[in-house]
Amino acid sequence: MQIVTTSGNRDFNVIPRVNFSSSKVYELKITSEQQNKVVFTDSTASFTNYKYYFTYATSEALLEANFYTIEINNLTDNKLEFRDKLFCTDQTISTFSMSNNVYVETQTGNNEYKYYGE
Repeated sequence: MQIVTTSGNRDFNVIPRVNFSSSKVYELKITSEQQNKVVFTDSTASFTNYKYYFTYATSEALLEANFYTIEINNLTDNKLEFRDKLFCTDQTISTFSMSNNVYVETQTGNNEYKYYGE
C-alpha cells in the first residue's frame, strides 16, 4: 500500500508484472473505495523507468483519510499489469492515527470492582 498526501505533486512507484513497453498504450485508473467510483483516469499514462521500478507522477486531488485502488491496464493487449492500494492523508508519521477526527473519547466514570471473599 502506498501513502500519499491529498494535494500537490505525488509520485506512485510501481513494480508491474512485466516491464512497460513504449510500443504499448497503458491506462491508469484511481478508484475511490468509499465512493465506489473511478475518480481519475489517464488513458495514455506514461511512466519513468528506474532500476527496478516505474514511477507515475500526478497532481490529482484526493480526499483525506480515504482508500483508493490503483490499476494499470495494458490497452494494447487488454491485460491488467498492476494493482495496488493507496491511502491518502496529510497527517505526519509522528501524529498519524487511523481514527484521527473520527473517534471521540468519553469518560465512563469509576470502574471500581469489589470482591467479597469467603
